Amino acid sequence: MPNIILIGFMGSGKTTIGERLADRMGLPFIDTDHEIERLKGMSIDQIFKEEGEMNFRELEKKLIASLSVRDQDFVIAVGGGLPCYNGLIHTLNQMGTTVYLKCPVSLLAERLVMDSTDRPLLSNLDKEQLVGYIEEKLKEREAFYEQAKVVICDDWSANAILRSLLPQKS
Repeated sequence: MPNIILIGFMGSGKTTIGERLADRMGLPFIDTDHEIERLKGMSIDQIFKEEGEMNFRELEKKLIASLSVRDQDFVIAVGGGLPCYNGLIHTLNQMGTTVYLKCPVSLLAERLVMDSTDRPLLSNLDKEQLVGYIEEKLKEREAFYEQAKVVICDDWSANAILRSLLPQKS
């Protein structure tokens, strides 16, 4: 079974789906944002503020390089911007099965409004501003996301997504 790499915009369900998928497959789960926070001892927001976005993107690149040489299979959820920098979408595609969890803007906004306290970059945006932010970022990122080997529309339930990704028992 190859690695499964979940990509998509923040709020698309990468971590939630990834944890469940890894559990059902008996594989380790890695969330790149959480791993970077653990390695640096800082939140992503702190890294952005204190070291800048380009340094953060270099941390992502180094983390993916270290994961790409692992012998063990895993399920990984990558940060929303990760596939869009440093040619990492190509690296991810070589590492395993990339899955783009594609969500409508309205669903992303609904999820992110409820979760904005955990996402400092969004905490000062009202719903209208949030929708504009999502639309703008998706325009920038969609071409990278669409290079995934599998595209799943995430207005499905988590269980439906899991069924579509898990190998079928014969």
